[in-house]
Amino acid sequence: MLFTSFIIVVDLRKNLKKIIVFSCFLITKTTLMNYKIGLSRALILFFILIQISCKKENTQNDGEISEKRPIPVSIDKNYQKDEPIAGNEKLKVKSVIHFSKKYNSPELWQYKWDMKTGYLEGVHALSNGNMLFVIEESDENRNNTAAYVLILDKEGKEVKKQKLALKPRTKYDLFTTQVETDHGGGFTLFIKKEDRTLTQSVEEQSGEGRMRYNLKEYHIDKLKFNNTYSGYETVSKSMESLFLKSFQEKGISYIPTGNFYVEYLKGKIFVYGQVGKSEIEQMPFVAVLDTNLKLIKVNVFEQYADTKIDKIKLNSDGGLYIEGTENTSADGYYYATNKRFTVNSDLKVTTDKSDKEPYESVYRGPSAPEESDEEESETETSATETQESVAEPAKEETWSTVTFYKDEVKKETYNFKQKGMFSNKIIFEKTNSNNSALWQIQFVFPDNYEVPYINSAEGFKRVNGDFVFWLYLTEKSNGDEKQSVAIFVISKEGRLIRQFQTPGYPALTEFRMAESNGQLTTGVIKYDSPYAFYSFTYLLD
Repeated sequence: MLFTSFIIVVDLRKNLKKIIVFSCFLITKTTLMNYKIGLSRALILFFILIQISCKKENTQNDGEISEKRPIPVSIDKNYQKDEPIAGNEKLKVKSVIHFSKKYNSPELWQYKWDMKTGYLEGVHALSNGNMLFVIEESDENRNNTAAYVLILDKEGKEVKKQKLALKPRTKYDLFTTQVETDHGGGFTLFIKKEDRTLTQSVEEQSGEGRMRYNLKEYHIDKLKFNNTYSGYETVSKSMESLFLKSFQEKGISYIPTGNFYVEYLKGKIFVYGQVGKSEIEQMPFVAVLDTNLKLIKVNVFEQYADTKIDKIKLNSDGGLYIEGTENTSADGYYYATNKRFTVNSDLKVTTDKSDKEPYESVYRGPSAPEESDEEESETETSATETQESVAEPAKEETWSTVTFYKDEVKKETYNFKQKGMFSNKIIFEKTNSNNSALWQIQFVFPDNYEVPYINSAEGFKRVNGDFVFWLYLTEKSNGDEKQSVAIFVISKEGRLIRQFQTPGYPALTEFRMAESNGQLTTGVIKYDSPYAFYSFTYLLD
């Protein structure tokens, strides 16, 4: 009887607290009857058993966890209604969904961390099923910041919350944090660090001294965690130690800032930015480091003067596809031109696909006085407002398009279309290499809903071909506004499989998500006092 009662306590402890108390009572009663111990000793045994059974449940490690065992909501076949396909439309599916909350599947669990204002870099799946969050917490003025790694297991329990150690007046830039995971559940962070302790000497205000100073202000730190997460190893290298010698050998004498971009792509660290042989003309560069922060290659692209690199991406041949913007001026005009080119693994240019003409030109006039600038600006603004008011009906008839995911292998693109800003309607479509839509789904939200920040929406393609994407939603009711995130899972045939929605808060920011073991784990910052970080996990399968 003693053994049987104890098994009941262990198996049901997580679900029914009353069972804990009742089972402990049975153990105490049985012990009292069978072994004839004193009443006072029996009572002591009773309370000890309750403490042992409840101890783990009452431990929360600063973060609060809410656990559920949800049953996913089935999508009714009439929720997504097919629409007629016109003769000139080469679509496999054209449908409309009138959004309803009743089709939201509940979360598996949620985790809450009450905090000051914060920033979420991302959500990363580790190989052992744990989830990694890289988070910055700061005061409202962002004067005092602290970087953390938070690790939750697949049941939403907090495994580790580690504050990253920094010397006074140094700061991690989490916006460029790169994460490398290993097969054992550990991970490595590559983070750019700014050193604000430096004092610029007279010699460092010009020439080589200034270049050296600008480089040594910034570092790349490598932080390695094993799968026990008990501390970490740090390697730090300044931009000066990494690049000064190579830049000097290439004739570079001017570096506006050492605050370069850092990206981790398939086992290598890529660093890119702008340098120059003078202050007048600046050129883009790309450098490759190994994961031990050793410089492998660096190249300065002198043929792309005045070009700022916006994005780099790995090609299938091991080279890079580079996109940037060339900013030039002549005769009072400022021009912006798209630049696109590829480089091989040696960082040598192989192809150029840049635009021949600028996509934007703005006339500011040669040496125009400030007053004239203001008058001209007012005139331009007035003319623009007039043009916009005249053109507004025409704009209402068109859909603006945002491409937020490209499948380079299958040459497929996933787009959003929206008619007017803050509309309650969007179109989600999948197109082929000819830019012809394969299927379209129009989402129509209730009249008191808006879809803001459509450029922020993101998604990813699952291994089975399904697609997962999210949108910010604003719901207005009785003069109040609440923001939530809606998540949709679409099959490769263009059919809605699952629908989720976070709770509504006055303001949300920094939404991120990642898949692991058939679960979708998300992170978001409630950007309204009292501030909080939330993580919600949903069942995909």
